[in-house]
Amino acid sequence: MTVCCLGNATPVNAGSFQDSLELINLVKDTGTKVSFNSNAYDEHCKDRAGYYSFVENEEDLLVVCTSQIDEENPDELWEVIAHETMHVAQACNGWAPVAPPKYRARLLRELRTLAPHYAKLLVNSYSGQDQLLEMEAFWAELQTPSAIKKLFRLVCYKD
Repeated sequence: MTVCCLGNATPVNAGSFQDSLELINLVKDTGTKVSFNSNAYDEHCKDRAGYYSFVENEEDLLVVCTSQIDEENPDELWEVIAHETMHVAQACNGWAPVAPPKYRARLLRELRTLAPHYAKLLVNSYSGQDQLLEMEAFWAELQTPSAIKKLFRLVCYKD
């Protein structure tokens, strides 16, 4: 699969709750449920801003842990939704990275330049396939809303 829009990372300000809403609706259209969880005592939301849970024939759920983010900040909301949406796209792609192998070094280079804390987290906290999946999800947070929506459509709405 050829993936568009890879390698065009620039720090962006999502700037709009509308962008997040549009991406949420694209995710919902795949059959994935989206939940906003404000329960600070939920074990899954204890130390993360969101997560994606998929168990075939049982659960397909993207969760935004609102107890961990400032819901009034459109950038924080966008980052969580873009990150978790990339995991939904990876599920659409058979739980495989979306980026072809030839782009992976570029994604990591962009993370090292634009979000060095993510690059460091990748190296220190993930390995193997998990590292590749998280690299794409962190990278997605840095992309423009139009690029992520286009990429998501390409991966999850195959004809």
